[in-house]
Amino acid sequence: MAIDRHGDNGRVIGRPYEPDRDREAVIRQWREAGWIDYSDAHATALADVFAVGDAVVAEARVTDGSAGTATGSAECALHRSSGSLRYGVGDRATDLPLSLITAVTTSHVARRQGLAASLIASALGDAAAHGAAVATLGIFDQGYYERFGFGTGADEHVVSFDPATLDVPVPDRAPVRIGAGNHREVYDLLLRRLRGHGSVVLDLPELIAADLALLDRPVGLGFRAEDGRLTHCLIGTAEAHHGPLNVEWLIHEEPHQLEELLGLLKSLGDQYRSVTIAHEPPGVQLQALLAEPLRQLSLANLGAAARPLHTSWSKVQWRILDLAACIEACTMPGVDLTFGLRLHDPLADRSSAPWTGLGGDYTVHLGERSGVDAGPPSGSTPVLEASVGAFTRLWLGVRPATGLTITDALAGPPELIAGLDAAFGLPPPLPDWPF
Repeated sequence: MAIDRHGDNGRVIGRPYEPDRDREAVIRQWREAGWIDYSDAHATALADVFAVGDAVVAEARVTDGSAGTATGSAECALHRSSGSLRYGVGDRATDLPLSLITAVTTSHVARRQGLAASLIASALGDAAAHGAAVATLGIFDQGYYERFGFGTGADEHVVSFDPATLDVPVPDRAPVRIGAGNHREVYDLLLRRLRGHGSVVLDLPELIAADLALLDRPVGLGFRAEDGRLTHCLIGTAEAHHGPLNVEWLIHEEPHQLEELLGLLKSLGDQYRSVTIAHEPPGVQLQALLAEPLRQLSLANLGAAARPLHTSWSKVQWRILDLAACIEACTMPGVDLTFGLRLHDPLADRSSAPWTGLGGDYTVHLGERSGVDAGPPSGSTPVLEASVGAFTRLWLGVRPATGLTITDALAGPPELIAGLDAAFGLPPPLPDWPF
């Protein structure tokens, strides 16, 4: 097969997704990517997601060499959702407009043709034009999305253990079952959940409906208040009769409710030998609630059936879209720091990109009221040089400036780096919303 990219000078043209025209093509892309199976239920769940939010496709003319015919079809698709990002903690927290690139897929016959890159660059420009301050996405690996200014987020801790060893009380009341039919309740609980720095909210309940519909061997349990409101729940999948039980969601409104959910997991310890928490709750160290965790680890190393494990990776990346809005969100009592910022944005190197990003010189002030002005600073004001991805990581608190000078494109005078270390003393930014 041969691919002919439409458009003048070889540029890919993206167009809005049309359900009647593109549904089967997008389902085919997702199946080729291995993201859904061949069941009608998975196809329906995907179609429901693409029916909402912002979806675009890139067409390619696919030529079948044996038949000698060429047909145009959607061979790449991008879906985008709006929402908000919580920045800061306590009474200094603010919610910033967020754009989530929910998914990008390219068919097997159209890889490495620049289709996905064109749609991503266009999506970022569109998000910025419509007021999003920050963009985020889940990554298949590092190295690709950095070309669009993204920087890697904070580590997510994945913890596995024998649930019978949890040092928490077992609840004295029975839970209720939670399934795909409760998707609106789960979404509403996510909106009410206890949130911290870096947590996100997405505007599309349909995403949760699809997530629940796509679970194989689902396990969902929770608790209700006296008025019937769902107050806290856990949702995951069981791989076999004895597990492992993989918990994707631990959602709660109050801190003590998390203890009850963990107690619920303990009550399941007579069946499941191993539980994996895919996202350790923000601010909580689960190891502190395990009996003899190091002994469990030693047994695992000897090949025991239950395999306690702690891994730490980030599969999420972020980038700033509106520098002024992001700096103004920094409320830093006791800080008085002014510096020049020379920002490098790789979107400026993409000649066909509709939006060239944030590259340029700025003067930034951090303090009780923070702000940014266009243009270089005057006099002897220290200057920070950074890629937009590195500066996004600094601003979010993913890593301190000192560490970023080692791993990222970020450099400045030692006294400025030390001042930035002190200013951005934030908790790890955790989305607390699987995507």
